[in-house]
Amino acid sequence: MTTKCSLFALSLVSTLTLASPIELGKVNVVEIQETPSSDEVAYTTTHKIEDLSKKSLGETLGDYLSHELGVDSATYGAAVGRPTVRGMEGYRVGIAQGGIMLNDLSAMSQDHAVGLNAKMVERIELAKGPASLLYGSYSGGIVRTLGEEHLAKLPKEGASFDIELSTHSDTSEGTGSLKGSYATQALALHFNYFNHQADNYSSDDDEIPHSDTSSEQLHGVLAWQINPNVVAKLYADTMDKEYGIPNRTSERTDILMEQERYGLVLHAKSLWGLKNIVTEIQHSDYLHYEREGGRYDGLFDQKQLSLSTQFDFDISQNTQGNIRLEWIENELKVCHEHGACDKLTLGGRTNAADGLSLLNYYNATGIPYSHGHPMPDTQEQKILVGANIKHFYGESDEFSLATNVVLRKLTPDSSNMQETWLMHPNVDSDYYDEESKSAMSLSLGWWHTWSDRLTTQLSLSYLERLPSSQELFWNGFHHATESYILGNRDLDNERSINWDADMLYQRSDAFSSKISLYYYDFANYIYQSPKVDSRDMPMIDPFHLSPIWEMRGVEASIWGVGIEESYTVQIEAHQLNFTAQFNALQGKLDEGGYIPRMSPYNATLSLNHKVGNWDNLISYKWVDESRNEAANETHTQGYGLLNLSTNYHYKLDKGTIEVWVKGTNLTDDIAKNHISFLKDSAPLQGRNVSFGVRYQF
Repeated sequence: MTTKCSLFALSLVSTLTLASPIELGKVNVVEIQETPSSDEVAYTTTHKIEDLSKKSLGETLGDYLSHELGVDSATYGAAVGRPTVRGMEGYRVGIAQGGIMLNDLSAMSQDHAVGLNAKMVERIELAKGPASLLYGSYSGGIVRTLGEEHLAKLPKEGASFDIELSTHSDTSEGTGSLKGSYATQALALHFNYFNHQADNYSSDDDEIPHSDTSSEQLHGVLAWQINPNVVAKLYADTMDKEYGIPNRTSERTDILMEQERYGLVLHAKSLWGLKNIVTEIQHSDYLHYEREGGRYDGLFDQKQLSLSTQFDFDISQNTQGNIRLEWIENELKVCHEHGACDKLTLGGRTNAADGLSLLNYYNATGIPYSHGHPMPDTQEQKILVGANIKHFYGESDEFSLATNVVLRKLTPDSSNMQETWLMHPNVDSDYYDEESKSAMSLSLGWWHTWSDRLTTQLSLSYLERLPSSQELFWNGFHHATESYILGNRDLDNERSINWDADMLYQRSDAFSSKISLYYYDFANYIYQSPKVDSRDMPMIDPFHLSPIWEMRGVEASIWGVGIEESYTVQIEAHQLNFTAQFNALQGKLDEGGYIPRMSPYNATLSLNHKVGNWDNLISYKWVDESRNEAANETHTQGYGLLNLSTNYHYKLDKGTIEVWVKGTNLTDDIAKNHISFLKDSAPLQGRNVSFGVRYQF
């Protein structure tokens, strides 16, 4: 694989004008930092990447978050795992770097990997309800990743390094990461490098073909403390990723991803009465090649330029505000031509009538089949305004009112498409017309402390989401998923009313209970549904003999519950933390039937044991068989995953060294992820043991 990873020459703008224990015999019960506290019942929860890494069963963003209450991972082989949150997937879950939505196509299709490696960030935030509307309108909330450039201060003075290496028994090879910084009082240089190599993994002693992955990413930040009030951080990032798609085709299907990202972040503590001002400008270029049998059959090229600013302000002594403004320009170019998409091409133009072949298929079948480039190139300009007002009533109540407004101009350009496969005017006369649309969302929140032991949080939200250009325009075959996707140009905004309720009950300093309830009522739930004929049989496209999935907007509802019990005890030198977690959800269509790919009921039991320099974790996750299945959805058997890890850390004269061993799926159970499109051809990995060492200085 060709890599572009190299050290970056970073330059700065020269001037800026911003200028109590309980005795139980020999057992002491004490308050442990890891025990949930009241501030964890919040609209935003923050996790350090080191803590998530210890519990993660893989290297994807979904792997890192899948142990969180209500979160799962939509796997597509070992290289792909996008988080799903409370039953929400794809475009209903926003993934942001800082405040800017990630420039990739992972929400479009499950075979598309997230355009960052989780190991490369410093912290990950999960935001929902009023807090999420600052960044967009997503019914599943926001997954917000924060790198060094998003921290408002320079690294600690002096030099620091963090190097980690690991290897895996099942896939051989492994991961390597190197992070370092050097800082003075006024200047700092930070870099982060990650490399992940893995051969095909196994399940039930069978090797899964084309499940290999190779990923490399380099991130650099140059920071300047301009004055005590202002910090400027210039950053650059490049990523290369190649991974196989373990689908049913005999030929190898794989994806090559390349991404470059450059930007500048200005942090100001205060300015003109405003506080915590963060302004960011970012340019990114994302390339995505799809190959079959080594042929370049598909290509996406997406460029994005974004300018945003966010700040806090005081309205009164008990009322605070937060506003975020963003302008985005996005350009997507698409190619689909067997063996000819190693670069972008324009559709040929002859004297043939536009859309003639498509019209013939439409007249014969009622479906406007296309066998050329599956969608026009598109340009989007968007303005986003998010605001969140919080009022504190005494020390026990916080009321929130948030809004998000999006204005979008969408311009399709069909010059890339072969003329005979253009949408014919007899089918849709305004298919390629420019459109300007808007979406507005509101959210109300109430956080209340009933006592020293009980805290609750409620939110009621009305959310609107503009359909993506891919949901509107895609009309053609998708090689990686082996399916024909039929978009819907007439889709209206997705609208939902969301109820969220969370409770934390601290039974004692050592024993806590957390409950999360949610109910989402959709007026226009947009999803891919198998297209069936008059006999209710799945329809097959005439070119590749593959199933047809059509984009639909329907009335639907999703509801669920998550429960987590945690108990921490100190027995002499041994600290033990027991955690039990249960998740259940269901999605129904108002017209009858169920929403596909809903996570089955699942429960996890875990025990974390710490003594001296040792940190040990054992967990067992039970996943039920699939129930409440959608029409034409295949059944998935239940399974259990037994995982065990041990970590030993030792302080040296200079630095700290850690050695760890992690075993996953130790019972080698056959595990098929029901929310994956490839659950049958790409089951979860079988037994695997990882060994790693980490040195920090």
